[in-house]
Amino acid sequence: MRRLMRHLTVSLLLCGLMLAAPVWAALPRVVALDWASAETAQALGVTPVGMAQLADYRIWSGNMPMPESVVDVGLRMEPNLELIRALRPDLILISPMQQGALPLLQRLAPVRIIAFNSFEQPDGYQQARQATRELARLLSRPAEGEALLAETERALVSLGKRLQAQGKVRPLYLLRFADRRHGWVLGANSLFGGGLTSVGVPLAWQRSTNLWGFASVPLTALMDEPEAVVVYIEPLPFPALTSLRTNQLWQRLPAVREGRVVGLPPVWLGNGLPSLIAFSQLLAERWPRDPMAPAQHSGGDHL
Repeated sequence: MRRLMRHLTVSLLLCGLMLAAPVWAALPRVVALDWASAETAQALGVTPVGMAQLADYRIWSGNMPMPESVVDVGLRMEPNLELIRALRPDLILISPMQQGALPLLQRLAPVRIIAFNSFEQPDGYQQARQATRELARLLSRPAEGEALLAETERALVSLGKRLQAQGKVRPLYLLRFADRRHGWVLGANSLFGGGLTSVGVPLAWQRSTNLWGFASVPLTALMDEPEAVVVYIEPLPFPALTSLRTNQLWQRLPAVREGRVVGLPPVWLGNGLPSLIAFSQLLAERWPRDPMAPAQHSGGDHL
């Protein structure tokens, strides 16, 4: 009888361990100091317990899904180590640019560098695909990773069809305003640029860009391709697009004079595929049905 009871006790204990193991394996406690890693982990079904500069991310990303339970652990380059320690993470995710904090972070938990940006990869979209697969394997979510890749491809293909519905699409300038005279223009090696190129949509900006695929330029640089459509992405550094009505630099652009301007609400320019999906859906929704007609601006602004 005692032997039977011991056998039952051991069996129940083993069953309990078997039931508990998938929970920890599938849902590790992750702190993400890099936004691309954070939003990708969330899309893979692993909500970070902590994330750097969460309030800023919500502003720049247009409130991408990130539950209120996620704790803001401070600056991306100088996180709050005590707060991270208190969250008891199983894993800390950083970008290559955050490697300086590696010795300190390794005292708190295992650290993994996920490269969503790389000078060695000239296509930000392909780099994001590679990084997504790497992160999915790390989090034991390979099926979810492939599903995210497939969802991204579907969103891009749908966008490509939308933009090309009336024939050959004009090249696009993708712009985020820095101020009333300057902006960040995306190139083909950016996440959005690589995604658009993959479905046959050309970008107007063909000059050099930085690691993230954009260049800081005066607005006059957008005159290089007079047939282009200007797609600007909020948030704006001024009250509204109507603030540019008296700005001669802006008004001289051929796209502005001819009404070829499309405005998008905030979406993060970084290299997470969830941001690319959001961008693709937003641009498809706001693209004019007649590409020769004046484009519509978000927020009711018309020039």
